[in-house]
Amino acid sequence: MSSTKSHDKPRLNELFDDLNATLKGFIGKHQVTYAEFHRALAFLTEVGEKGETPLLFDVFLESTVDLVNNSERSGTATAVEGPFYLRDMPELKSPCVLPHRTDEPGDVLIFSGTVRSTEGKALPGAIVDFWQADAEGNYSHFNIPKDEAPFNLRARVKSDDHGRFEIQTWVPSSYEIPKHGPTGALVKALGRHAWRPAHLHALVQHPESEDLMTQIFIQGDRWIDSDIVGAVKESLVAGMQKHDDPAEISKRGLKAPFYTLEFDFVLPRGMKKAA
Repeated sequence: MSSTKSHDKPRLNELFDDLNATLKGFIGKHQVTYAEFHRALAFLTEVGEKGETPLLFDVFLESTVDLVNNSERSGTATAVEGPFYLRDMPELKSPCVLPHRTDEPGDVLIFSGTVRSTEGKALPGAIVDFWQADAEGNYSHFNIPKDEAPFNLRARVKSDDHGRFEIQTWVPSSYEIPKHGPTGALVKALGRHAWRPAHLHALVQHPESEDLMTQIFIQGDRWIDSDIVGAVKESLVAGMQKHDDPAEISKRGLKAPFYTLEFDFVLPRGMKKAA
């Protein structure tokens, strides 16, 4: 039977000892009572039982982890992954229309741009792993049952020979994080709102470059300056343009006005992974 010695795991011991000392200092500084201690234990137990550990950490800690890990990175700014990513999404070639329901709510959005290196070189064959909430703030496989809308508004999209991508999707909505569990109860007890501004998620990958995990935020959203997750960065805010000319609408094969949003993803050289 083997035993784990402190010198076998120097990084683990360093982190644990520092965290433990910080928590002990916190208890002493604030004179934490036994009643408060047991309430904290009950809260953390409920978080685990309700499967909200990723949500809790995403809301209160992940944006800081993002800043620490990417403070010296060049190219497009990073942002948190969040709890709604799915691996093995359908693979599509640009231009494409995302998987969607026949009665998908909201307005059509054409999201396009170029994937290029920090040296300005176009990156053909880049993968834009894309996902988002729908016009009512719901994510497929989470708020929307898989059987109702498999991979709704999700796909892995390959850029063309010029590094360009064009994705037909729907304008996302701002939404509140789940409020009916312990994380939501904590946010309410703190007197804070639970809203995230409307955004698009992307994990962008190319063999010659570092992976990019980011979010594109919709300019003008009322929650842009008070994201509960604290993930908004100025360079990631982009404006949409409305198109209501009948000729443009007809050319797109659509029946109603639509929006466009242009955003280029710039990747630094290297093989480092985003997550």
